[in-house]
Amino acid sequence: MKKLLMFLPVAAAFSLASCNENKPADTAAATEVATTSTAATGDMDAQYRSRAKRIADKMAADMKITDTAVVSRLEDSYYTRAQRLGTLRSQYTSDTTGMAAAMRTAYTETDTELKGYLPAETYTTYETSRPTYYEDAYMDDTDMSSSASASTETGTMSAGEGGKMKVKADGDVKIKDAEGNKAKIDGDDGTVKLKPEDGEKVKIK
Repeated sequence: MKKLLMFLPVAAAFSLASCNENKPADTAAATEVATTSTAATGDMDAQYRSRAKRIADKMAADMKITDTAVVSRLEDSYYTRAQRLGTLRSQYTSDTTGMAAAMRTAYTETDTELKGYLPAETYTTYETSRPTYYEDAYMDDTDMSSSASASTETGTMSAGEGGKMKVKADGDVKIKDAEGNKAKIDGDDGTVKLKPEDGEKVKIK
């Protein structure tokens, strides 16, 4: 338990340090960062497109949407949402409260857009299963276990040697250290839940 409690501030400090380390030291470094950023932007755009298509296809299959024009609009809506969420993850980085509020707004605006062109009955069905189409379920996390640096795309960042910290779309923060201890910080009320690898669960409000 003591190890897990100590891990929380360490993880937070790491995320802040990651932000500072991203600043270029000189003009040459800045040029290199800009070049890398341009390449990364192209890669991310392809991921956004792929992710949007998977979500749109899933929703179309679940709700038996056969109108290809509607499916195409769904893909566009989820692509726009993916772009915005990616920007928010980069913008807020360590400000999980601000990120949670901004992400909720992004999700709400996407819902409003869907409501504008989906048939009323289809949208009502969508409302009852909305979490199924949250972006978190469609992230590509294949590099989570081996990545040693922050990933602004997945919302997952290294939290020390062998540890991981993930910010979810609803603002919740999940932390796991190298020993398997877990912690969850609720994005709405700040409640902390600790789950030691060996020991009883603890809830701190």
